[in-house]
Amino acid sequence: MGVRIMKNFDTLCVMIDMSRNAVMTKDSLKTYLKLLKKMGYNSAMLYTEDTYEVNNEPYMGYMRSRYTKEDLKELDSFANSIGMELIPCIQTLAHLNATLIWGQVPIDYDDILLADHDRTYEFIDNMFSTLSECFTTKRIHIGMDEAHMVGRGKHCDIHGYETKFDVMIRHLNRIREIAKKYDFELMI
Repeated sequence: MGVRIMKNFDTLCVMIDMSRNAVMTKDSLKTYLKLLKKMGYNSAMLYTEDTYEVNNEPYMGYMRSRYTKEDLKELDSFANSIGMELIPCIQTLAHLNATLIWGQVPIDYDDILLADHDRTYEFIDNMFSTLSECFTTKRIHIGMDEAHMVGRGKHCDIHGYETKFDVMIRHLNRIREIAKKYDFELMI
């Protein structure tokens, strides 16, 4: 019987949800990161739908708790100081109802951004611009999950029927273009 050799992973990461209810305080998150480090983790994703400040987008996190740019910079610096990579984990298609209710960004259907609209990509560019100022990592998780009705609302009214796949691929390609401007490596 042969010996089975297991390859080690370079990254051991956890995703921390900061979008349900309130965000963790900076001190609590620092304590949590230290515990994760002791357990062998070397990275953590901060899942923030609308709970972070974004350049030129005053309604991101409006009337909710959110991390300021200074908070994110401090948390990133702390994570680096203990040998952890802090990775932004955002949404670039759906799960943005807390921001979309303010009518500042076009909606396709329910909590889904309107693909193929210039304002949508301005909004996403503002997200990437902000996050590039706050994080040292070049990795970013862009979500895009649970957009079951993409292309079925206002998008269909404007552009006619298209497959969800076609709308999603075109949207992803636009996000890839934005990511290149900020030298981000996309994760989904």
